[in-house]
Amino acid sequence: MGGRQTVTTLCKMCDHGCGLEVMVRDGRPEALKGSTAHPFNRGWLCAKGRAALDLFYSPNRLSSPLIRKGNKLVPSGWEEAFTFIAEKLFWLQDKYGPQTLAIYHGEGVGHQEIKYYMKRFANVYRTPNFCGVGSLCNAARTMGETLTFGNLTKPDIPNSSFLIIWGGNPYVSHEPYPPSDLAKFKKRGGKLVVVDPRKTETASKADIYLPIKPGQDENLVLNILHVIFCEGLWDKTFTQKWVPDFERFYQAVIEERFSPEKGAALTGISSDVVRQVAILYAKSKSAGIFTGNGLEHHNHGVNTTRLLAILKAVSGNLDIPGGDIFTPRPALKDITSPLPEPSAAPIGSAKYALFCQARREAHALSLPAAIIKEKPYPIKGMIIAGGNPSLEWPQSSLTREALQRLEFLLVIDIVRSPECRYADVVLPACTFLERDEHRVNVYQNLPHITLRRKVVDHPVHGLPDQMIWFKLAQHMGFGEFFPWKSCEEGIDYLLSESGITLQDLIANGGVHQYAERTFRKYEHNGFNTPSGKIEIYPQKLKDLGLDFSPIREEILKRRDEYDDFPLMLITGGNLLSYTHWQYRYIPKLHKMYPDPIFEIHPDTARLYKLSNNEIAEVNTSYGRIKLKSLITTRIQPGAIHVPQGWEEANVNELTGQEGFDPISGFPNLKSVRCNIRKL
Repeated sequence: MGGRQTVTTLCKMCDHGCGLEVMVRDGRPEALKGSTAHPFNRGWLCAKGRAALDLFYSPNRLSSPLIRKGNKLVPSGWEEAFTFIAEKLFWLQDKYGPQTLAIYHGEGVGHQEIKYYMKRFANVYRTPNFCGVGSLCNAARTMGETLTFGNLTKPDIPNSSFLIIWGGNPYVSHEPYPPSDLAKFKKRGGKLVVVDPRKTETASKADIYLPIKPGQDENLVLNILHVIFCEGLWDKTFTQKWVPDFERFYQAVIEERFSPEKGAALTGISSDVVRQVAILYAKSKSAGIFTGNGLEHHNHGVNTTRLLAILKAVSGNLDIPGGDIFTPRPALKDITSPLPEPSAAPIGSAKYALFCQARREAHALSLPAAIIKEKPYPIKGMIIAGGNPSLEWPQSSLTREALQRLEFLLVIDIVRSPECRYADVVLPACTFLERDEHRVNVYQNLPHITLRRKVVDHPVHGLPDQMIWFKLAQHMGFGEFFPWKSCEEGIDYLLSESGITLQDLIANGGVHQYAERTFRKYEHNGFNTPSGKIEIYPQKLKDLGLDFSPIREEILKRRDEYDDFPLMLITGGNLLSYTHWQYRYIPKLHKMYPDPIFEIHPDTARLYKLSNNEIAEVNTSYGRIKLKSLITTRIQPGAIHVPQGWEEANVNELTGQEGFDPISGFPNLKSVRCNIRKL
């Protein structure tokens, strides 16, 4: 790429894929800005996106493969590294069996194209233990809605008049719409309700803010439904035709024990406010609900999502303009099948069968126990691409022990991640600015295929993730299953059933709309459930021996006595400058949040005689960490919040492997009992 030119591509500083215009001179990117032509961000960029060139030019980037020799990782050539990896994988296969290799993709890889090649490699190797970040992100929400009405919805915010954001912070996470869309929603008179234990950046913009007590979401949804049912505000025409078990559910919910007055002591929300929200929501002609990760990371996150899915359906807001809508996926080539059958059942499938069946993968958070206890069979080797299990998985001490017990560990990343300290081999991946890749924008309610294009002819360091898997497959003798010689060939193969080619995408400016927006699609095709209708009591759960009622009796039990751990710990809220662990090595982003902190309310701080910016110890039954206090009214009394991703104060030292969601296997990260000790 000689001279000056502008290349349109997609950002990958997080997973949303905002459009970028990168100015390149003599083969070197010099500047960038948001693409006004991209249907998601339309020119807007967050702080991370504006720092993309800092990642490209970062001195922290890995420049060559590393192989462990003795106690040190030593630079090597690509051929030596691929040969060594292939030999170790064959050795693992011969000595222990193919099922003893686990392959994990993290947020750094993303949820789309690259993971398909990884899954394909796992299938050819014949391990069932491909898994990923879906074991603790987004999948629980998807499962709850899929069980209820067959697919995932997102709110049609541009056409909504009333919006509830529940357990999410779009002004920081930018999902499912950028902040500019929320600002437009407010400007045209849309009413915003936010449900969150913390008064987040988004909650501060709300017309009504509901500071719910951590872990009480199921009760609040039932309180809202109670009001709607008792006031006769549900959509009677829809429920009569599409909700066969409505009467049974209705009779249970109208019981006095689910009234807002009874629920107030549990949720911390006054009954008047709950009644106001319920009536406003039910009477709005176009109302949507966005659910964030905050709902998933509890002991029964799938059940909470099911209740909210029922609320969306019975209120008449399902798949209507301004409501919660289904966006169809494009026709893409499935490159993960048909291929050789796995050699065993995936890890976690005995306990979390629905998760493993729905995602066709292992349950990643079950790996540490399998590695340490060697049950149901041992895991002896692992490949980690773009992920940080030692920081992101619960009970980090257990994860570290598991990684240290592996007989072979390959890490693929852009920089030397925390996992590299346990690795036998490290392969450098290039940045997103140095590879081609397609993207589907369903999670943003956009029926579009978009294109991430490389802005330089050749990577400065590393290889595109796709090429790493292509080359490794060839060294393993899997070439017939990985015939592609470039990212471009792989993209064309994936698009082969969509009716377009890579060149078509390029000619369209990297954006292809594959479907027109339509509404009430269920009127023609029914719902994508076994019955074709809304399933309040899914037979699928009953068949697996799981509780199929959306109403759990134990949620009404109040427990206030926790002598050793009187406070509630909320973990993992996003910080604007980071994506999980990533980018703390970029100076301009690190400057925004330079130190690990925990948020604590002034009243709670006084109880512990803590001053602002004072170092204290936060402890749970699993571990303890030290970090600075940030005294703020953003957090409610009796609770504290610790962001994720800090190596020096890793909050997952405080979380545990017990009490996972029985359906999804998701961990409890948002309502953990804790205490504080002044140092």
